[in-house]
Amino acid sequence: MKTTFGIAVRDGKFLMVYNPKRSGWEMPGGKVETGESFEEGVIREFKEESGLTFIPVVSRQVDAECMMFAGRVERYEGKGEMIWKEFSSLPPDLAFPKCEYEEQIAWAAAALGDE
Repeated sequence: MKTTFGIAVRDGKFLMVYNPKRSGWEMPGGKVETGESFEEGVIREFKEESGLTFIPVVSRQVDAECMMFAGRVERYEGKGEMIWKEFSSLPPDLAFPKCEYEEQIAWAAAALGDE
């Protein structure tokens, strides 16, 4: 199963969504649907989960089945499936191990020139 997620960084802050199924904060993303590219999948998932339009700028292969993107948020298009918030540091309730987020956020900030 192919998956994708996006990291939006601006002015030293990054966006996360709260996933009630995992009881934690995570980057918007999910399963890539049949016929979709990784990029199309991250744009769709970001909008579904946050209500925001995500513009991918650069990508990085996580493994054979997962691609992550660093990008910018363009506009609000309505309420998403999850609550979203911008953070300047990681919140305590994370859906996945903290070390994963630290590396991913650092990569995205550097790739976007927002360190």
